[in-house]
Amino acid sequence: MINLEWLRTFRAIYECKNITEASLKLNMTQPGVSKHLSALESHIGKKLFERTTRKLAPTEYGKFLYSQVNNPLQELEKVEYYSNQRRKKTRSAIIIGCTTDFFNKELIHKMYSFDMYIVTHFGTEKELIEALEIDKVQLLVGIKKHGIYDHQFAYIKNEELELICSNTIDIPENIENNERELTKWLQKQTWFVYDNDQSDINFFWETNFNKSLKIIPRYILPSYLDIIEVLKKNNGFSVVPKHLFEKELKDNLIKTPINSAKKSEQKLFYSYKLKNSNLKEINKFIEGMKN
Repeated sequence: MINLEWLRTFRAIYECKNITEASLKLNMTQPGVSKHLSALESHIGKKLFERTTRKLAPTEYGKFLYSQVNNPLQELEKVEYYSNQRRKKTRSAIIIGCTTDFFNKELIHKMYSFDMYIVTHFGTEKELIEALEIDKVQLLVGIKKHGIYDHQFAYIKNEELELICSNTIDIPENIENNERELTKWLQKQTWFVYDNDQSDINFFWETNFNKSLKIIPRYILPSYLDIIEVLKKNNGFSVVPKHLFEKELKDNLIKTPINSAKKSEQKLFYSYKLKNSNLKEINKFIEGMKN
């Protein structure tokens, strides 16, 4: 089998046209270059160069051999280069937790540009908080602040909650001016909620009317985007983040049954455990999201 280093030496001599320049290009001694050339000529049984006064001129077989080995050597050198680059580069790794809604609306267009190894763990906010506590994930992205465990929080953004319903529902005239009648009417409707706690609905109602709205939900769907899709095709009500349904509202696929008196805004955060070995990766991810 031909030694690849012999072929590299041959190519350098061919391109430099003398031993001295080839040895400088290859960072070898001149005797070492001559030894490689002699070994190659002996192996193939052909003379590859003729000596002239100032340079080495390739023989016809030397020209033929160069045409055969130059491109393959270049491809091998590319593979070698990129392999070395990958070996030198140490990528950070992190496991993040988020809801599918936050991933599809906020992360999907940013995360794939990160120069990190990222594993994504999906779940409801309750499931994600527990996953962080037992070190199943290292960073939660896009959740509300809680007081269950001693987790750290870094602010991301505000999101506004809004009451929406199917476009086919007829709203009784002037009912929003009578809070008692409005509440009674809404309690009789079909409700789609994110979870059994109904925290979004209660927060919206307390903000606008200083009290909770007690309802019995018909369906629990742990995805706001799924709730919006269902309301486009079925009669019902829900309270969801406003930025998730702006297109559907504009296209008259759903509607807002009442004019909200106040903004029902809630804050979203990153959340992580202070005592962990991944603070460097956590900070890198958060900075990457800002960019």
